[in-house]
Amino acid sequence: MIVGTVSFSHAPDPSFSEKTGRWNASEELVCHPVAGGSFSGAYFAHASLPYTASDFYYCDEAGEIQVLLSGSIYNSHELTRLCGIKDPVPDPELIAMLFRLEGPVFVKKLNGDFAIFVCLPKKKQAFLFRDHVGIRPLAYITTGQALSFSSDVNGLCRFFSQGNVIDSEFLLGYFRFTDFRRTPDGKTKKLLPGHFLNFSASGTEITRYWEPETIYPDRELQYKEMLSDLRDIVTDAVRIRCDKRFTAGAHVSSGLDSGIVSALARKEYSHQESFYGFSWSPADYIPGKVKYDERKIVISSSEKTGIRPLFSDMNGEYFRRIVSAFYDNKGFFSESKALEQEKGVNTNLIFSGWGGDEFISTGDRGIETDLLTGLQWRSFFRRNPVGRPKRFIRSLLHYVVLPALGMRDRATAAAYRNDARYIKKTFRRNDKRAYRDFYSHTSRRQLHLRLLSCYHLQERCESWSISGYRKGVEYRYPLLDKRIIEYMLKIPSELLCRSDHFRPLLREISEGVVPEEVRWQWHKSDPVYWAFMEELFKESAIMFMEEVSEWRKNPDLHFVDFDLLTEDILKYKADNEAVNSKALYRSLVYLKAIHEFTITYRET
Repeated sequence: MIVGTVSFSHAPDPSFSEKTGRWNASEELVCHPVAGGSFSGAYFAHASLPYTASDFYYCDEAGEIQVLLSGSIYNSHELTRLCGIKDPVPDPELIAMLFRLEGPVFVKKLNGDFAIFVCLPKKKQAFLFRDHVGIRPLAYITTGQALSFSSDVNGLCRFFSQGNVIDSEFLLGYFRFTDFRRTPDGKTKKLLPGHFLNFSASGTEITRYWEPETIYPDRELQYKEMLSDLRDIVTDAVRIRCDKRFTAGAHVSSGLDSGIVSALARKEYSHQESFYGFSWSPADYIPGKVKYDERKIVISSSEKTGIRPLFSDMNGEYFRRIVSAFYDNKGFFSESKALEQEKGVNTNLIFSGWGGDEFISTGDRGIETDLLTGLQWRSFFRRNPVGRPKRFIRSLLHYVVLPALGMRDRATAAAYRNDARYIKKTFRRNDKRAYRDFYSHTSRRQLHLRLLSCYHLQERCESWSISGYRKGVEYRYPLLDKRIIEYMLKIPSELLCRSDHFRPLLREISEGVVPEEVRWQWHKSDPVYWAFMEELFKESAIMFMEEVSEWRKNPDLHFVDFDLLTEDILKYKADNEAVNSKALYRSLVYLKAIHEFTITYRET
């Protein structure tokens, strides 16, 4: 985690890093100031992480270049050769070498998760760089003739917010489609993924350096070649993210994404006696009748891959505590509990399958449209036989017509209306771009690009980066490797139709890597987990009902329809079937969380 301020017209505030760091400093997370000339900053080291000062900061002897880094460069071995050196150097020093060679466009050659600050005091220039996909958070603000930045977005906003009402767009994300690029403070901006910022006396200029939309399908690509390439890229994406200084573990489930990532990571960490797999499924909960119990698959597959599974031991009391800690977890309640378990077994590096759905795990979305528009009639009708009219119409509607119109099916639309029930009408409207990027597409290529820009991928990565680092845990997302994204954009959709398997690519390339019960597991969600969470939400929401009158006094919750909420609570207490109880439970839990967030945010 890094923070800093730079000005070429006056001395920077030397206390800035200390002030903004107060929300991060603890017994384990320690602020280390770094400064020089026009720059004053700091990095935060955690006692549980194996980083040294050279992993964060570099300044040459002449003081001509300063580099501050949050994150890691995964292809440093390639870049070392490019710089003409034989022995590896720390990432910040390597960045300085590359910058001297190529200037700011050096960032195009990096493969990593990073937020980088580069300062050239004598040239009176400073740069901010954010990784291609947006795994690492980075926010900035320009005030007067100074640039301030931090990889702790909320911490930077708190410093500059000056008591202003928190941006409602930032708070409404659990009730409607919002622009996740927004921050609590309207003046503070996130540097977007694949961009760099140039700050000088002449002003601020932002440049986009990664343009995946320039990649088009390669019609000469062959099926076997595609599978071989992807198998190699996925394997290498896991390998380069391994760092033997850490004790690694992985998220585990019955899904293909986490299955292949955890299995490959376990092989790379074969030297570890215990490699833990962390599941959000409850350890001891006994559900009613469910379609299947994911825990059985996790136990079986973990045994075959040499992973020790750990299921969640969250209970109602803990759940309510982390709901009140929304500032720290942004609503990822189950992962907050997993972090505690990871810390308990001294695991400080987690491999996650997050991002697979959007790219390499693509199943149906966009493919049918491509087959139709590309006149691939044989493939389309084989996948959607007219002899099964109900299936044909359903497929045409869900995978071609609705996406082209940017519309949702009735069930999904009803669910979103329920989510926004207790939000005032003037605040219910979805952010147009976020809604379009998630639901609207007329090709698989456009689907990939829009899901990349929608920012829901980055929102989770940002939140986990900050909350994990505070607890001494780093995350790795191999399926969001930029090479996988670029390769998926090259693949013609007809190559994904050689089999009728849902998620065909991962099923093919995971043969011999993941156990067969995972490879041929068709369920997407975990019914045991969701049944357990429904109970926690219900139990907690009933307790939170008594706090609504206090929430009403909170000016940051001005968008809530408290009259309707109070009315429905009274109806529920008289007859719990008189209202949509699930919608009420959900709203009460997240309103409690947001209320507590605002209180923490305003603490001095």
